[in-house]
Parts: sequence; structure tokens; C-alpha cells
Amino acid sequence: MGCGASTDNANVTYLNGKPTFKGDDVTKGFEKDNGLLFRIVNKKKKQWAYYNDTKQYEMHVTVTFNEDCDIKALGKTKLEQQDNGEWVAHVVVYPMETEMFIEGRVNGFRSKMDALPLSDEYRQRQEEKAKK
Repeated sequence: MGCGASTDNANVTYLNGKPTFKGDDVTKGFEKDNGLLFRIVNKKKKQWAYYNDTKQYEMHVTVTFNEDCDIKALGKTKLEQQDNGEWVAHVVVYPMETEMFIEGRVNGFRSKMDALPLSDEYRQRQEEKAKK
């Protein structure tokens, strides 16, 4: 289950950098351009990460996992269990960054990914970094 345009690593082309996490399966987040956002899964470690290959969007990723999944949040990911038993994981992936997402046994999920204009908060952080 899940959604994505491709799981063939040979069809993946990164335009603005490379993810800092390596995996067996790489799935494009969008049909547009090269895919813009990529879900990277390391099957051996049972870990997921997302890589944002854009310079102009922040990616808001929300994945709802079936209740019988056994997962934990990684990195900046927020994970909460719903009243119906499903797990909802959410993370924001900024331009050219990789965010670790979840680890564990996945048994069904659905994804929602939104490419949004860069927030003022992100722009401020980048300006502060440039001053240092």
C-alpha cells in the first residue's frame, strides 16, 4: 500500500544535492519534474527517511499507518496514535535536507505530501546562518 510515482532506484535523478540516508527503495513523491521529494526506505534497518530535492519548497509530509504497525518516530518526526488506533506521523523537510522519519514494522499506510512556499521561519533561520 501507499502512494508514489516510482520505486525503481534507477529512475531517480537528484538535481540539487543528494540524500544523507541510503536505502533499498526510493519513491518519488510527485509526478512533477524529477519527483521533488523522495521517500527512502532501508529494508534491513526498517527505517524511512524523506529527502527534499528542491530549493524553493518546504515539504510537509503526513503518513497515516495502519493500527497494527509497530513503529517509532525518528529525528524531528511527530508521531501520535488516533482514537481508531491508526498512527499519524508528520515532518517538515526543508530544501536539500534529509529528515529521518520512522523505524519499525509497517503494514499498510497512506501518504499526504504538500509542497509549500518557504515559511518566514525558514527564511529567518537561513539569514541567521549566513551571518555566522
